[in-house]
Amino acid sequence: MAFQPPSNVVVVGGGIVGASMAWHLAHETNVTVIAEHLGGVATPNSFAWVNAAYDNPKFYYDFRVRSMKHWAEMAEEVPGGLPLHWGGSITWSMPPDELEKYEKNHQAWGYDIVRVNRTEIGEIEPGFEQDSVPEWGLFAGGEGTLEASVAAKQLLDHAAEYMGAKVIVGTVEGFVKSESHDGGSTKVTGVLTKDGKKILGDHVVLAGGLGSVPLLATENIKLPVNGRQGMLVNSKPVSEKLLNTLINSDQLHVRQTIDEGRIRAGADYTGGDPGDNPQEDADKLFEKVKEVLVGGDDLEYDYYTIGTRPDPEDGIPILGATGLDGLTVAVMHSGVTNAAIVGDLLTKKIMTGVSDPALVDFQLDRFNKAE
Repeated sequence: MAFQPPSNVVVVGGGIVGASMAWHLAHETNVTVIAEHLGGVATPNSFAWVNAAYDNPKFYYDFRVRSMKHWAEMAEEVPGGLPLHWGGSITWSMPPDELEKYEKNHQAWGYDIVRVNRTEIGEIEPGFEQDSVPEWGLFAGGEGTLEASVAAKQLLDHAAEYMGAKVIVGTVEGFVKSESHDGGSTKVTGVLTKDGKKILGDHVVLAGGLGSVPLLATENIKLPVNGRQGMLVNSKPVSEKLLNTLINSDQLHVRQTIDEGRIRAGADYTGGDPGDNPQEDADKLFEKVKEVLVGGDDLEYDYYTIGTRPDPEDGIPILGATGLDGLTVAVMHSGVTNAAIVGDLLTKKIMTGVSDPALVDFQLDRFNKAE
């Protein structure tokens, strides 16, 4: 039977991955988005660093570079642009020997990364206390940040207003399935909501982060994804520019948000247990932020967040087929960096039946092969 592109696609999830999927699909077909929270659950609590680095295998590095380029293309199309800031990053978050290896590897791959000494760091970031700066670090000029929850809502609004997508706030609890006329196969043809409604479509994309795990479990499909917590502290909005880049230091990662000018920081980019007294931990973390910024004593604490990141067991995104006809999954960390290219490539696969070669390394069935 010849391939038939779906005329209606249901996207589950309103975070940055689900929004990108909906936006790309809405260019090609009818789309219905259903999500508990427009803007996502993990997305609003993400540090939202757009980068291609950090000890990734070459195929994943290449994938992330493609996504960074596609974010810039998407920003040109969305009315008013997207809250992206390509200010680069400065890193000294690892021992010098590891930092040097990281530098050489990524330079060999053609990444925009150079060594900068203490004086040069001070010239790039005069708002960072010189006493807190090491002898040298790495500057990646092409990296950026994205106000991801804001961007997700922008993409959903654009898909709805200009391309006719439907956006529904609700909770998905299972799938609608139908059997072929000969009874030989089963196909997913929609989703079931908590309030008993059926939302039908020719294809379903599951982009609900950790929420995708129990949904696939209802079909006896194991999604090897765990939750990893991370705390971020936020200052009250600041009118003046305090930071030009994202700083990833040995005990702190910190940036200034684009939309409100808040100073946002975390203690450990890889995540960690916030502890038994998160407010106490947040207060200590904010004091550290004030210490490393010039004029930091004038910063006012506002709030902290604890986000739970969807983290595949091998650290690599899970994209594509689930084993059920008509059901695609997209779950990963970092969704903020990857969402652009994920939306693009999975849309092309769903609408044409042809898979980009880059997707072969991200399939769910790799875990079965490993066993």
